[in-house]
Amino acid sequence: MVKYHPDTRFLTDYAAGSLPEAQALCVASHLHYCAGCRLKIRELTALGTEIFLLQTPLAVSSADFELLLARVETLLHLAPVADSDPSGNKAESKAQSKQLASLPKPLQKLARGNLESLKWRRIGKSFRYSNLNIDPKRETTLFHIMAGCSVPHHRHRGDEITVVIKGSFSDHDDKYNTGDFIVRTAGEKHRPVASQDGDCLCLSTLDAPIVMSSWFYRVLQPLL
Repeated sequence: MVKYHPDTRFLTDYAAGSLPEAQALCVASHLHYCAGCRLKIRELTALGTEIFLLQTPLAVSSADFELLLARVETLLHLAPVADSDPSGNKAESKAQSKQLASLPKPLQKLARGNLESLKWRRIGKSFRYSNLNIDPKRETTLFHIMAGCSVPHHRHRGDEITVVIKGSFSDHDDKYNTGDFIVRTAGEKHRPVASQDGDCLCLSTLDAPIVMSSWFYRVLQPLL
């Protein structure tokens, strides 16, 4: 059951289309799991439409209109999710399709048909991560923690949003399940540990690098 949700500011900016892309990806991923927040988005969108219709129309320059058309063209040409396996391995392709079907649609597109096609980096045998090139101002990452294992203890220098995509994890504050939308602020410290009953996959975006608590990981961090 989803327990943690985006606040009104996140939902309002998302409905208005003004949320930065990396944060919008996190909200969209949460909406995949949360019917209550999807309803709020529909209500905010309807309210925004009513307010928009009350506004006095303004003339738009040809240059602005061309920029709008260019953005629409870009969105239309987003790569679709692959629906076939060129290697001919039908069993593996079917398993991948089932896995992808459970993911939020934006992540399905980013994975292009296969999560393993992303570039993953490992830290030992228990943790791996894949950086997603979404927003140059924010670091956006998928991280995968093996069952019962953990992310190194660290401190946040900025704000971080994490959405649990699969499984669950816990820290000293609480346990977080699939769909939860967790916001961390500068100065907070924690050590996420995946539940014993399954691996945990999370989407995370942050506006400043984290600081590892262990001297070993602090030395290693520039190489990661």
